[in-house]
Amino acid sequence: MQVKKNIGDRIKQVRKAQHLTQQAFARILGITQGFYTGIETGKYSTSNEILTCITSNFNINLNWLLTGEGEMYKRLPIPKAKPTVLVPVLGRVPAGFPNEIPENEITEYVHLPDAPPGSFVLIVKGDSMSPKIKDGDYVIFKPNGEIKSGDVIVVNNEYGETMLKKYYVDKNGDVLLVSENPEYPAFKPNEHYSIIGKVIDGWRKVKF
Repeated sequence: MQVKKNIGDRIKQVRKAQHLTQQAFARILGITQGFYTGIETGKYSTSNEILTCITSNFNINLNWLLTGEGEMYKRLPIPKAKPTVLVPVLGRVPAGFPNEIPENEITEYVHLPDAPPGSFVLIVKGDSMSPKIKDGDYVIFKPNGEIKSGDVIVVNNEYGETMLKKYYVDKNGDVLLVSENPEYPAFKPNEHYSIIGKVIDGWRKVKF
C-alpha cells in the first residue's frame, strides 16, 4: 500500500473508499464542509474527537491514520462482527427519488447490519401508524421492491408529502391505503399517489 504524505491525504483516502462526498463525510464527523476541506488540504489540523469518529465509524487503524504505517483497516476480532451498511436517513422522500437525492435532504447516515444495498431510512412523522409505528421512529425501506397486500409502504401523496400506510388489495382488486390508527380512515389512492418502497424494518430512539 502506498503511504500518503500527510494525515489529510489519508483521511481523504478513507472518504473516497466510502464513496462519500466532502459534504456527506463532514456531516458524519459533525463539522462544516469548509473545515473538512481544510483538513484534506492540510490547512487545518484534526482533533482527537475527529480521529476517534473516523476510526470508530469506518474501522480505521489509528496508527495508519496518524503515520501511514501498517494496514488501513483494523483487524476485526474473532468472531467477526457483522458487516454494516452506511444508510442515508431522510426526513422525507424528495422529488426525483431515488435517482436524484439532494444532499440537504439527507439528515444523517447510520451504520446498519444486514441492510439491503440501496436501502434508506425514513424518519416517521405523524401518528397515523401508531401505536405500532410512532412519530419520530426510524424505518428502513427498500425502493422499487415488490409490494404485496399487507405490506407497510412508503408513499408520497399528490402534495409531495411522505407517509407510511398499509397496502391492501380488497376482494374487488381495488387498492386501499390503511392506517394502524383507527382515527385515520382507509382510502383509495388516486393516480397522483406514488409508491416509493416497502418498509423492511424499524426502530425507536430511546430518550434518557
